[in-house]
Amino acid sequence: MLETCYHYTSNMLILLESCLLIFTGLLWSSSALSRPYYYINVSMSWPEAQSYCRSKYTDLATVDSMSDVNRLVNIVDAGYSGSVWIGLKRGTQKRWGWSNGENTTSQYYNWASGQPDQGAYCVSSYSGSWYDMPCNHLRKYRSF
Repeated sequence: MLETCYHYTSNMLILLESCLLIFTGLLWSSSALSRPYYYINVSMSWPEAQSYCRSKYTDLATVDSMSDVNRLVNIVDAGYSGSVWIGLKRGTQKRWGWSNGENTTSQYYNWASGQPDQGAYCVSSYSGSWYDMPCNHLRKYRSF
């Protein structure tokens, strides 16, 4: 069902966009007439999260623009303040690419200041900014 989505902060109501929202206990879904995003409220390693997303949806979330970043930030459970996995990963040639193969040469990145810094191969998002992390860390995640 297509609805208008809103975000509440400090008694302020902000219109986000026309989208589809579904809540099923473990996940939130948002679709702005483009690719749908899902927030999975279960912690897994990056490979486990990717496997789950591929079996239930398409893959871990791919981000093409700041608009995508904002949509992803807004679907995370309001009570959760940690980082979540996205589909960006460093490949065998030390180049960053999306796990679904899209936009592997895209120049859009939203790294936090000083990132990437750990030589890690997987990427998590915290408040919209990206951090490289060891792939075996447990995080909640976003799918599309």
